[in-house]
Amino acid sequence: MRLKNLRLNLSNVARTTNSRTMPVNETSIIYSTDEEGNYTKTIAGYTVSCSAYHGDELKIKFPVSVQSKIAELNQRLEDDIEISISFTGLKLKAYAMKGSSGNIISGVSASADDFEIVENPDEEILL
Repeated sequence: MRLKNLRLNLSNVARTTNSRTMPVNETSIIYSTDEEGNYTKTIAGYTVSCSAYHGDELKIKFPVSVQSKIAELNQRLEDDIEISISFTGLKLKAYAMKGSSGNIISGVSASADDFEIVENPDEEILL
């Protein structure tokens, strides 16, 4: 089976298989590049780093349209409390490639259209 044919969902990467949210560690900005490959000051999107399965980390890419939610998320992260988010349009893709030293580099890339901050993730309703 090819990696592109794998169907991944949140239960494959979240801390628990029945979770509908992921805890947020930090956010960052994705900047555009010019024709020569140099970074510009133009914002192309955002990345939210979340705690994943077995203490791993998953970075989810978001479009520029979530700018106000990223600002709110950053403000809440300053309070040093655990914050979880749920996703709209989450897309997960497995990848593997050969590194320069011949080793295999593999992982999961993630992107989503939008997110919502979840106030009490411990009180999720399990279906």
